[in-house]
Amino acid sequence: MRSFRQFTLFFVFVIAFGSLGAQPSSGGTPLSFSEGFKQAHGEKALTVEQAPKLNLKRIIKEDEAFIGAPRFAAPLAVDYSLENSGEWTELEDGGLLWRLKIQSEGALALAAFYKDLYLPPGSQLFMYSEDGKQVLGAYTFRNNRPSGQFMTGFIKGETAIIEYYEPAPVRGQGRLQLFRIDHAYHKENYRAAEQQLEEAARLGFGFGTSLACHKNANCPEGDPWGAQKRSVCRIVMVLAEGTGYCSGTLVNNTDEDGTPYILSAYHCQDGYTPMYDLWRFDFSYQSAGCANPNVEPVPNSVLGCTRRAGRQENDFLLLEATTVIPPAYQVFFSGWSRLPNPPQNGVILHHPSGDIKKVALYNQASIYNGELIWNSTVTTPANHHFRVPFSVGTFEPGSSGSGLFDQNGRITGQLNGGLNDECGPATGFFGRFRLSWEGGGSSDSRLRDWLDPTGTDVDTLDGMEQPLLGSGVVSGMVTNEAGASIPGVEVFLSGLMESSTTTGADGVYRFENVPLGGAVGLALQKTDNFQNGLSNLDLIFISKHILGLDPLDTPIKMMASDVNGSNSLTTLDQIGIRKVILGIDLEFSGRPAWQFFPVDFTFSNPANPYQDSVPGIFMISSFTEDILDMDFIGVKSGDIDDSADTGG
Repeated sequence: MRSFRQFTLFFVFVIAFGSLGAQPSSGGTPLSFSEGFKQAHGEKALTVEQAPKLNLKRIIKEDEAFIGAPRFAAPLAVDYSLENSGEWTELEDGGLLWRLKIQSEGALALAAFYKDLYLPPGSQLFMYSEDGKQVLGAYTFRNNRPSGQFMTGFIKGETAIIEYYEPAPVRGQGRLQLFRIDHAYHKENYRAAEQQLEEAARLGFGFGTSLACHKNANCPEGDPWGAQKRSVCRIVMVLAEGTGYCSGTLVNNTDEDGTPYILSAYHCQDGYTPMYDLWRFDFSYQSAGCANPNVEPVPNSVLGCTRRAGRQENDFLLLEATTVIPPAYQVFFSGWSRLPNPPQNGVILHHPSGDIKKVALYNQASIYNGELIWNSTVTTPANHHFRVPFSVGTFEPGSSGSGLFDQNGRITGQLNGGLNDECGPATGFFGRFRLSWEGGGSSDSRLRDWLDPTGTDVDTLDGMEQPLLGSGVVSGMVTNEAGASIPGVEVFLSGLMESSTTTGADGVYRFENVPLGGAVGLALQKTDNFQNGLSNLDLIFISKHILGLDPLDTPIKMMASDVNGSNSLTTLDQIGIRKVILGIDLEFSGRPAWQFFPVDFTFSNPANPYQDSVPGIFMISSFTEDILDMDFIGVKSGDIDDSADTGG
């Protein structure tokens, strides 16, 4: 959010605050917290992995140059994985526990960012503070995403521990690589020349840090706006340059089909490099009643979005969440108005300082007929904003992008900035929805194409509850390459519905009543004796391939041969197979007993399939059909000639 003072008295002071929320999680307690674990393995101190040192002078210089809403945390490039970092503990039940302790000197808080993350069924991922008082997770199979990217919320302090539990049936199947740690840094470095140090030191971020004069959204002032409250979210913005946040509102479109469009402000990401796949939208992040809670509420979050439209001159940004919002969140899609007249009275619902949802009221808006000079490079034209004096409440950084609701509960603009003096009189400037409708005249610079897809040309649209999207069936068959059915395969479904089933004697699996509209993920596993199907003939086939005498004729056979998971086929794989045949080893070091591939899976280079990262979970980005058939081919690791007994 940008503070504004015009002409010769123009001065800008901006500051960002952190977000201490979390991804949708299953709750629970890390295994290492249990008395049983402590008694069996002691409480040995973990080795600390020291993150690269933050160059604070460079960060401050960059912040002075950025146009958009300021960040509160800066990125540190790291490379921590299950293979090269952390400490493993072998558990009594055959499972494994991996822990990584990270420290970044001087951090107010730390967040972790992952790539190529795959959590197999039954596994759990946590992130927690060293004293165990703050715990994020458990993140499980249902948190897998098509991109493999993921983020956890912030852990307060300069040290955090990441814990990954992998049960015995899925040993070796998980993947985890941290590529970035975000370091929240001290706000005193942003103080303006005329500010006193003690005032700057007061500034913080996240839960409980907004000004005392704010009214919580569930105070009496917010009671008439119950539906609109359910459309407002806190946006945690992940940028290549760090992390920041703004406010946003879920908006309806004339198709009224529940497309999750979220309206915010362009300047929230202006001058930065957004990583939209990791942006997080926190709904219902609010107090239960009027009083400030002692314990931070847990938000209902969705992760990832696509930018649909935005324009600096109108200072609007329209995003579309890439995940269907779960019906259990009970969100509301707010209506809008593009009528020319200013609203008579109404409300804003916002997340100042990244805090829980607040409410502010106004009595009369007007069209501001002057230019607004936000900084040396950004000026918005005359008549592009509503000028809104607040009668109750105020705004702060983090409020940017919040919708201006009129007396009818419809959005007429979004907050761009304004004038305020702590808890004194406040005046906000809101980009006019009417002018953003046509914006810059193209689909990526105006609202019209997205919010009126059928060209109804209506001036107003009421809000609506989230529509019921119906349900369908997800089913398929699992066979080997020779076409024999494979019974006993556990199939796990993730998405808006979590379920599991097992293939029957015909190799068929089936899920009914799967909600339409969202992403669907499928993962398969089959427990088996690793010796099943292995023989000297398999070793001969592999040897001929390695020598170039008779190459294996399918990429799936090549994947089955790589039993040590090295993404290559060498004599070490032959040794691994021979050890299992002789009973020296009971399992392969790098592959599960069975591997599965969708029938239509295409290897980019069939002659060298190891170049492809085969996902552990297979995603359908949008399940919109009544019936979805997805067949799989299974192969027993080490079995090149399909001689393994499938159990059929």
